[in-house]
Amino acid sequence: MTQRSPRVRIIGHGNHLRLRTLGDWEAHPIEALLECCRAETALEKAMWQTVNKAREASHSWTEIGDALGVTKQTAWQRFAGGTPPDHR
Repeated sequence: MTQRSPRVRIIGHGNHLRLRTLGDWEAHPIEALLECCRAETALEKAMWQTVNKAREASHSWTEIGDALGVTKQTAWQRFAGGTPPDHR
């Protein structure tokens, strides 16, 4: 029997957004970690791009913080530089 490499899929939308794991995570834990890192990097990139678009559309740091579930100060500290920190 062939073991499948670990994969991550994001499914659903809104309050029904879920993470689905596929493949054999127990047999390939290092590959699974790498897949998690790739997913994290992709989500982080999407968040930076979306925050930048929100700022370009004149949304306040308060609105952005509310959407992220953090204070405006925390949102500003994380995203005010305009470019994401380097990831792997």
